[in-house]
Amino acid sequence: MAISYEEFRSAIHDGARRRSLLFRDGQPFFVLLSQQFSRAELEALCDTATAIRRLDRHRDGREFLLAILRGHRVMNLFAQPSTRTAQSFIAGADKLGATSTLVSDIQTSSFAKGESIADSVRTLSSFFDAIVVRHPDDEFATQAAWALHNSNRPVPVISAGSGKSQHVTQALLDFYTLRYSFYERGGVDGKRLVIVGDIARNRAARSLALVLTKFRPASIHFISPVDFAPDDELTGYLRRHEIEVELSDNLEAWLRERGREADAIYMTRLQREWDSGGAAGQPNHRATKSELGADDAYVLRPDYRLLVREDCVIMHPLPRINELPSEWEDHPGFVVWRQVRNGMWIRAALFATINGAAGEIRARAQRLQLL
Repeated sequence: MAISYEEFRSAIHDGARRRSLLFRDGQPFFVLLSQQFSRAELEALCDTATAIRRLDRHRDGREFLLAILRGHRVMNLFAQPSTRTAQSFIAGADKLGATSTLVSDIQTSSFAKGESIADSVRTLSSFFDAIVVRHPDDEFATQAAWALHNSNRPVPVISAGSGKSQHVTQALLDFYTLRYSFYERGGVDGKRLVIVGDIARNRAARSLALVLTKFRPASIHFISPVDFAPDDELTGYLRRHEIEVELSDNLEAWLRERGREADAIYMTRLQREWDSGGAAGQPNHRATKSELGADDAYVLRPDYRLLVREDCVIMHPLPRINELPSEWEDHPGFVVWRQVRNGMWIRAALFATINGAAGEIRARAQRLQLL
């Protein structure tokens, strides 16, 4: 049944109503919000990602995977620069036999001619079986999903980053990485996480915090410049989910006093490309590296290694500028490159789950004694 955009947007932000719009037949259909998944669904996504990863290393398993989405076509519509995320989606679809198309310059598309989002995505749904979108507008992915919800041929819409709002699949891969890192230490529950940098505008950092509300971390400590601290909406949401939230603006002081409490440190860059972005909040991608880098106060200096445990997990959503020096790469808990690889596996798992194949994949991995 057709509904207005305002009603659609309101409903998906209402925990009691969002599932009826974002899921179909018990599976995710529109992937727009980090908080749309239950704990059990997050665990199942991770198990599916692990099954795909292990099947891909097995000769018969690899052939099995390539048949899962054979004949499916995925459109990756990226209005913001992204090599890593776009290629991760393409590689994830490829693992399951799907083919992908990437449009990374919408000035070459009908958007440049003034075509509406609704008309554009309805046109694309005629040719593709799923649409992955990344856009500087917070509402773009939601508008695309709404348009297809009201159409006669809805196809899944997956947000690959919406403005400064959310980056749900980054949160999924980050959670998958944490789960893997803490597998022999009781999982994510009870862990103390530290998130450093531009919390106000870093959609990856906020999205991870939202995913963690489905679990029971002991605390999340945000360390950021005062101007880029998390807003009351995010901290209030975390506290309503019984997560202890702490705020600080001094990384060195916190590490010297409490660094050995940290089970994971999630570094982010200061997203200064938004500071002089021009019209309509568009990011300024011409900013220089020195303009984009973090102040020294928010750099995880190599000498800080003495202040954290050897098993402290060190993460970064990338790209990094100067805030996580390369000297950290031999720290036992450094998992940034694992995060990158996990992006491919969790996005493949998401494609499989949307198409109802996750259970079959896990069962095949179990039969081959890979799980």
